Amino acid sequence: MATRRETHPQKEKELTNENESGWHDSQLERHRLVIACVRGNVSVRETLRTILDDALPADSPPPLLVLGPTTPEEISNGHSNRIGWVTFVDGSSLAHPSAQVEIISPDNLLEVNLFIEKCVQENESKVIVGDFLDNVIRSINSPESFYSFFCQLASRVKLKKRTAILVIKEDIHDRSVVETVKRFADLVLEFRDQDNNGALKVEMRTLNFADNVYTAWRPFSDWLQPLSMTG
Repeated sequence: MATRRETHPQKEKELTNENESGWHDSQLERHRLVIACVRGNVSVRETLRTILDDALPADSPPPLLVLGPTTPEEISNGHSNRIGWVTFVDGSSLAHPSAQVEIISPDNLLEVNLFIEKCVQENESKVIVGDFLDNVIRSINSPESFYSFFCQLASRVKLKKRTAILVIKEDIHDRSVVETVKRFADLVLEFRDQDNNGALKVEMRTLNFADNVYTAWRPFSDWLQPLSMTG
């Protein structure tokens, strides 16, 4: 279990390598709903990659991937048995060349829910990872509809005793929607980029609502920097 840290703000000079943050103290798989909020130049795609490569137990079955802006081709092979790709397509391109990938329209909330429900029942993995919420949020004009959808999703994950690790690009959505997503989470990981003498660095803070543990902003491990100037 993560060591409890003091919740009062820490000065910049106190942020040293001794408390540099990585995935080693997060234990994401013990939570039910984990929301990773990224902003600025922190890349959703690279955040997903670091989660898949470094944040999950190496001996666990591959997670179910439910992607959105990140394409299946951008996630290296071997990370998943099934992939749902919640993306905007025209009526003639609903099939993906890979039988492993199922394409779902983001405005069809019922199909998104059914895909996750089916895979949760069939897949031995207890972990769901993805960034599909970005496309779902952008396609739904009704906050009430999204609230209902996300409430059902969160309840399903918790009742089935699964772990969902969902990444969203916080600064492209209305604040009220982001707060709705955070409200259901057991654990929120927030990422931001900071200028460090001309070099961009990533900082992370943890809002652990399940255990009532909160950290100050801390430097994220250099070798796990999920930075991208384009994604």
